[in-house]
Amino acid sequence: MVIEMPTRQGSPTALAQNPSNAILHVGHQNGTVTLWSPNSTTPLVKILAHRGPVRAMAIDREGRYMVSAGQDMKMGVWDVRMYREVNNYFLRQPGSSLSISDRGLVGVGWGTQTSVWRGLFDKSREEQEKIQSPYMAWGGEGKRIERVRWCPFEDILGISHDQGFSSIIVPGAGEPNFDALELNPYENARQRQEAEVKSLLNKLQPEMISLNPEFVGKLDLASAEQRKQEADLDRKPEDPVLKLKNRGRGKNSSLRKHLRKKGQRNIIDEQRLKIEALRLEQNKKARTKLAKHEEDLGPALARFARRPGG
Repeated sequence: MVIEMPTRQGSPTALAQNPSNAILHVGHQNGTVTLWSPNSTTPLVKILAHRGPVRAMAIDREGRYMVSAGQDMKMGVWDVRMYREVNNYFLRQPGSSLSISDRGLVGVGWGTQTSVWRGLFDKSREEQEKIQSPYMAWGGEGKRIERVRWCPFEDILGISHDQGFSSIIVPGAGEPNFDALELNPYENARQRQEAEVKSLLNKLQPEMISLNPEFVGKLDLASAEQRKQEADLDRKPEDPVLKLKNRGRGKNSSLRKHLRKKGQRNIIDEQRLKIEALRLEQNKKARTKLAKHEEDLGPALARFARRPGG
């Protein structure tokens, strides 16, 4: 066992793993779907998917889309990258099982029926189109559906029900152009043994599981000085206002440059308030100094006094 952690949301009602980044998707009684990694004792993401218990989930092979079915008799299609719902569909009964084929066909079992949906999601489209009716349907003979699963690389959908097992042919479900280096359905015993050894040698530790799997293998571009500053926990945090306080004055002072760059933004934060207060203080000091200088020069020569920024 790698890790065991409490969800604090009751007993889970559905479970699925993202084949792309190995993140676990867990469905709960309150209709939420949480995403879990072995590196964190709290869920990475929480999604309110249904108004009732989540009954089934499935994720496509590339890890882009998730399909969920709940007790509220709805089937939702979710974009996992942005955590938003693409479309939702109404089922006559709560869905009991979901499965996604190699080509993106979705098989859903509900009651005594099994429906196959085609085109629920397409990664090449910016806006996903809502499908009006299923691609195929099977059932209606009083056999309560328990589970549906696709056969890899084949146009076959396996269906288990309370009276046994059935299989149906669904054209266009399997992947005809598979990559034999990634997964070879025609491998012999020796090739299978070599593939197992290779997968064990290339296996990453559970600590490497994250929402973004592409961070593995990237170069750390942080300099040695940055690493040293991050490691020094006792150092005081830098205040950018103090760095600008004693710099040169005038039109091209660092404070005025900073205000020209940052001051026009419609954001009021603590740093901006400090900079505005520092600017008012500098202007007040400059006016006081000018008045004193004019008084020293007298009324006749006061107009020759050098003004700030001049």
